[in-house]
Parts: sequence; C-alpha cells; structure tokens
Amino acid sequence: MKVQNSNISLLQIEQFKLESGLILDEVEIAYTTYGQLSKSGDNAILVFHALTGSHLLAGEYEQFDDSNLPWNDELELGWWDDFVGPNRAIDTSKYFVICANYLGGCYGSTGPNSGQFYPGKEFPEIDFKDIENTQKKLVEHLGVKSLHAVVGPSIGGLMALEFAARFPNFVKKIISISSGFEISTLQLLHNLEQAYVLNLGKNSEDRKKEYLALARMIAHKTYISLELLANRAKEETKYKPEHLDGFIKTSEESYMMHQGEKFIERFTIESYLSIIRGWQNFKLPESLLPNLSSTDVLILSVDSDVCFYPEQQTQLSKILSQNGCTVKIEHLHSEKGHDSFLLEPNLYEYPIKTFLESREK
Repeated sequence: MKVQNSNISLLQIEQFKLESGLILDEVEIAYTTYGQLSKSGDNAILVFHALTGSHLLAGEYEQFDDSNLPWNDELELGWWDDFVGPNRAIDTSKYFVICANYLGGCYGSTGPNSGQFYPGKEFPEIDFKDIENTQKKLVEHLGVKSLHAVVGPSIGGLMALEFAARFPNFVKKIISISSGFEISTLQLLHNLEQAYVLNLGKNSEDRKKEYLALARMIAHKTYISLELLANRAKEETKYKPEHLDGFIKTSEESYMMHQGEKFIERFTIESYLSIIRGWQNFKLPESLLPNLSSTDVLILSVDSDVCFYPEQQTQLSKILSQNGCTVKIEHLHSEKGHDSFLLEPNLYEYPIKTFLESREK
C-alpha cells in the first residue's frame, strides 16, 4: 500500500480551551485517514500514537513541504504500516482508521515550534485531556457517530483508555497495547531525568540537540530488550577514539549514541518536553471507570517489556474487570521488549483482528 502526502489533512479549530483554562487561537491538528467511513458512521477506529510517533500511520511519505518540521528516513514509512491496511490487523477494507499528531507535537499540529505563534518555551502546558479533546473534535468533524474502537500502544494506551472513559457510549472497544492504568514510579523518574537534562541544555544553543540525544538515550533503553540491543549493535564502534574522551569502545555504546543522534533529526526538544510533561501529569480519576462498564477491552502484554512492565497490564485488567468491563488479556512472548508493537505484526495480527471482529456484548 502506498500513501502519499496528499493523505495528510489539517483540522482547523478557531479557538480551543485547554484544561488549564487558557485559550489557544487558530489551532491546527494534522491527521491521516485510511479506508471509508460507513453511512452509519460507526466503523471508525481512532489510533493514539506513542510518545514520539506521528499521524503517519501507514503508507509511504515524502518530506513535509514545511522545511521547519523535523524529518529523517524513519518517517518515510508509516510507523504501523504492517498493521494497518487491507486484510491486515486493522483492516481498512472494513474500518475507517484515523490517526492524528498530538497537540503539542512537531509534525504539523499546533505545538511549541509552530512559528510565530508559540516561540518555544511560551507554549502552554498541555494535558493529555487536551490532546483527547482535539481528537474528539476531529472524529466529529469527520462525521463519526461512534467509534468501533480506540487503539493505543504505550502512552497512546493511556489516552485511549481515558478517552473512552470521558466520552461514555461513544466507544465500543478499547485495545491497550503495552500500556497501563497509571504512570509508574520508574516512568516518573525517567521523565524527570529527561526533563532535567533538557533543562540543563536550554541555554546552550550550540549543544542543545546533544542534550535531546541524551534524553532519548535515557528513554530508549526501556524500549528494547538488552538482548535485542546486543543483536542490533554492530561489531565495531563507528566513533573515533577521541569521541567522548575515548569512552565509547563497545558496539552497544555506539548503538545507543547512534539512536540519540538519529532522534534529533526527527523531533524537537520543545515537543518532547510538552508530551512527557503531559505523561508526567497523567491521572485517570477512578470515578470515571464505571463509564467503561459497557466497553469491551483487549489488553496486550509483552513479557520482555521494561517500559510498561507486564504487571501494569495485569493491574489494568483487574481494575477494569472490577468496574464491569469485559476484559481479555493476552500475554505475548517476545524478545523485542516494549517496541515489539512496532516490529512484530505477526504477533499481534490474530488477537487484534479477532477482537475487532468479535460481536460486542
């Protein structure tokens, strides 16, 4: 399946009120769609992307027309291209699939780097509810009467869960992948470390991106298993002996440095801080959970995940069951860690497709 940049659209919101009470003018949300919306408007699936994902869900893309938007070759193919399409896990011959770049992001939605409007640090604090509210406006704009499902991997799973709880009877099914119910202590500390690093570099224009690379390295080691890291690392380091005072001597160190350096090509410091701040502040009120009592939920858990540990999916399953949800949890074996949801379509296709096609209770 090949999708060109013409698949990208923008939702224009004249005024948007944040959870903080602040009002943003002329908000834009970049999004893509796949498949056709049914006449009854009830076959849509909304996908919430992970922390540094985008609306480029499936298909092939060329660099954005706006040269101010970050880009590298990792964005040339949709991040879930093997999962979304005709006869794939999320079948676009049956479902109308929507994915939007988050408010606060850096791929075309209004965010800290949106030109003259929000020069960097002046962009207001964004709550995950703000992101969810823009996506509710988007699906209504597209004519969706109800969502067949909301799907979210990683932090996208947190937003998918909260979205369904905040808009009861609008969502029939939830698919939560390598996610949970709340932010863990380890995640809080990892986010703090990254924010601290980026704060140290905010006044260092010549080395600012190196601080972003370091922040990404702090996070990246939780996204893949150590075994996968060792297998991916090349036998020799690509760095000269004097780099980092000669500290980089192994292929594993070289691999992590390379991941950090690639990341700064495709993301911005300000958007990274905006989204991890929203994650840091995430708290789903338990009072909303009864709203999910008529919702079917599929939870996919990966045994090698060290970002959202399997215990977090077990906790989520118990909490939702206690609140009347019909919950199915699948424990998947993978050696690829948290990023398994990006890398192993064959592992996920059967449980996702079967769940989406099953009849609601």
